[in-house]
Amino acid sequence: MNYQEALNYIHGTYKFGKKIGLTNIRDLLHRLGNPEKQLKIIHIAGTNGKGSVSSLIHGGLSAAGYKVGLFTSPYLETFRERMQINGVKISEEHLIRSTKKVQEKIQEMVEEGKHHPSEFEVVTAIALDYFCHQSVDFLVLEVGLGGRYDATNAVDHPILSIITNIGYDHTEYLGDTLDKIAYEKAGIIKENTPVIVYPQEKEAMETIETVAREKNAPLIPVDFSSLVLEGSSLKEQTFSVTIGKTNYPSIKIRLLGSYQIYNSITALTALEHLKAQGHVTYSLEAIKEGFDKTRWPGRFEILREKPLTIIDGAHNPQAAQALAETLEKHLPKASITFVIGMLLDKDIQSFLQEIAPLGSRFVLTKPFGPRAAEPKFLQEKLLSYGKPIHIEPRVPQAIDKAFALTSEKEVIVLVGSLYMIGEARTFLRETSEITDQ
Repeated sequence: MNYQEALNYIHGTYKFGKKIGLTNIRDLLHRLGNPEKQLKIIHIAGTNGKGSVSSLIHGGLSAAGYKVGLFTSPYLETFRERMQINGVKISEEHLIRSTKKVQEKIQEMVEEGKHHPSEFEVVTAIALDYFCHQSVDFLVLEVGLGGRYDATNAVDHPILSIITNIGYDHTEYLGDTLDKIAYEKAGIIKENTPVIVYPQEKEAMETIETVAREKNAPLIPVDFSSLVLEGSSLKEQTFSVTIGKTNYPSIKIRLLGSYQIYNSITALTALEHLKAQGHVTYSLEAIKEGFDKTRWPGRFEILREKPLTIIDGAHNPQAAQALAETLEKHLPKASITFVIGMLLDKDIQSFLQEIAPLGSRFVLTKPFGPRAAEPKFLQEKLLSYGKPIHIEPRVPQAIDKAFALTSEKEVIVLVGSLYMIGEARTFLRETSEITDQ
């Protein structure tokens, strides 16, 4: 098996679909020697912010000297992004090794008449096997979808659970009300395991509190009351906050958008709890260094200066609102060309209502994949705004069109789907001097 064959095998398991429940993944992990039981896991669910919170915790603990695994999804440009240790992506060799091992165990399952695991179950098993083989000190494990029946929830004994901001997304799977969605996210709460909770809408918080009580899980709400914003620009943000009895002064992050400050405080709350429980020790300097170095590509990321070109993976109404607020704060009078590509299973109408009023013109495109919305469908939703609309079905041509329509003093924002953002990021990096920082 070479690297491409490993990827082909992983992605080829998509055809086996999804099956509700954790029976399959638990069977597979048992055959692998239960790698999840040998890891200290920080398990993170939520609608928005879970990737940023995961990345910040990973960065903070890495800077403190620990060997820290990070499992996230989806990826933007390369599959290897999904599994990292101290910021270094899994090597092709290690991915091949773990994929072959998982493939052999799945073959055993199939020969015994068991269901073939889904693609995400396969990826989760590969990741857990890899991190166990690498003997990481901690694993920051991001939920793929929901929580209760997500493959990552085969982890029975995390040292900490975290629930970030909950909003409307994947409603066809998780439910169409906040309390239903919160119930699925709260599925990661385990018996007697502390859970850090980002401030939620009332119905979501009540649901989480009920589940925490049932599981006898200490609930630790994130508190923003001591936040002092020291500076915010299109390059960095600086803030101070007190968590418990610990003051965190002048924390600098390169993640942009006011919501990233709230995500940072969520991550700090988790780190402070891990320290209080004796799991970790760290200095203020290490946390400052780790947070300053943390990057989360595709989230209000500036890729060019002239014209100012921003990519943002916002793909639900709540994230679109946060994007709109950030644009209004930092670029209040800008003429903006939006390049939009979305998936059909999103709340497209509500998403566009948040950002469309800020646009001077729109270029509509189509992300790769069977769930992509046709540009003409998006066009119908935007006609009422009376702005110029252009259609370029392929992402590279849509980007070229946006540059042709936009002067150097104006702004381009690419948004709507992480699939589209990943393709756009690759194209922009290959056609300019941009490198990962």
